[in-house]
Amino acid sequence: LHEAGAKVELFLVGGKRAISSPDALFNWSILQNLDGIYTAELKTESAVSACSSIEKADIIIDALLGFGLRSPIREPIATAVRAINKSTARKYSIDVPTGIHSETGEVLGVAVKADATITLHAPKMGLSKAEQYVGTLIVAPIGIPPEAYTICGAGDLWRYNRPRSSHAKKGDFGRIMVIGGSDVFSGAPALAGMAAYRAGADLVGVVAPDGVVPAIRSYSPNLMVASTGTRILSPDAVELVLQYADRNDVIALGPGLGRAEETRAAVLDILKSLMDKQRKIVLDADGLKMIAGSGIKFNPENTVLTPHWGELRVIVGHDLGDSSDLNNRIARATEAATLYDSVVLLKGATDVIVHPDGRFKLNKTGCAAMTVGGTGDVLTGITATFLSRGKGAFPAASAAAFVSGLAGERAFEKYGDHIVATDLLEEIPAVMRPS
Repeated sequence: LHEAGAKVELFLVGGKRAISSPDALFNWSILQNLDGIYTAELKTESAVSACSSIEKADIIIDALLGFGLRSPIREPIATAVRAINKSTARKYSIDVPTGIHSETGEVLGVAVKADATITLHAPKMGLSKAEQYVGTLIVAPIGIPPEAYTICGAGDLWRYNRPRSSHAKKGDFGRIMVIGGSDVFSGAPALAGMAAYRAGADLVGVVAPDGVVPAIRSYSPNLMVASTGTRILSPDAVELVLQYADRNDVIALGPGLGRAEETRAAVLDILKSLMDKQRKIVLDADGLKMIAGSGIKFNPENTVLTPHWGELRVIVGHDLGDSSDLNNRIARATEAATLYDSVVLLKGATDVIVHPDGRFKLNKTGCAAMTVGGTGDVLTGITATFLSRGKGAFPAASAAAFVSGLAGERAFEKYGDHIVATDLLEEIPAVMRPS
């Protein structure tokens, strides 16, 4: 504005002492050395009230707070908001009008009523719910490439690695139940369960057939292991399994189940009951193959299917074409998401996460060494924990793919092509540590 010839006055509400960012402090010092821009600090409510420039201005730019506001605004900013609203000047807000919750549109105490809001990069969700405060919405590009919309990254993880409240109690961060194992396989459900713990779940249980319960218990004393009372998962075990499921937030179904016809019947009965109750589900491995041709429909806010290319071919029911063509992978994953009305996390060199409404993300973390058995079970456990946080299936799957891949990369740095799935478990906490 100064370069364009406007007379600019800049008021720092709260004063220099309120600046916590080194970048902001540096730029404030630059402004104070410019002769053409008047700067002043308004440290108190009375200083704001006495500022005649607010009343006399032709244009007011509201750049008081960022988009991360979560609690009612405090003084002296609240007084500044009221003074801005009384002014006859044309008002522009940067990114989000001060006082508006960027996700919900809620007014946090008082809020600027802007004539126009210039939001950066993309509209914030809350802006559509606070139109009387937003005014004309203008989206301003700031140099972020279009791929940022579709590539999984640390922004996807942000929802799941915030510090916990000191008042948190057991169960607040997820109760996960893994249904898996057979008369042959014991490792898969144990890996999924331990990954759920490492991703931050509070309580993790495994329900498995009789023969493998001792083996699963031996992997870790942290896992709560219960028996189906049967040799394999069969219809006789369904009622008991559903009783266990009622005590949990997310059910991870499939690791190591085997492919017996009895097991398929039990899986379909369990899934139908869970869907009737609108439970959250991660379906993986042998559990995926059981739904082929079933016609079952899920809820894309509550369910994630995690196939690799071969499993995707089974559940879609026809040849899928070129598995190396990324556009084809996106199209075929979307086909499955639409067919089953579920989020699909298609595993591969580049993971593809799709929603039936057409949204998709790509995850490029990971390495070729992760072809080792068991890494998919680790991904299942991470996904289940993130799904338990109530942020939706699509964000949970995107963040889980990112974390699993990074854990694999860190393990590869230590062991090269000789990693095993348990190496990923040890890396999850470091990957999830807030930066």
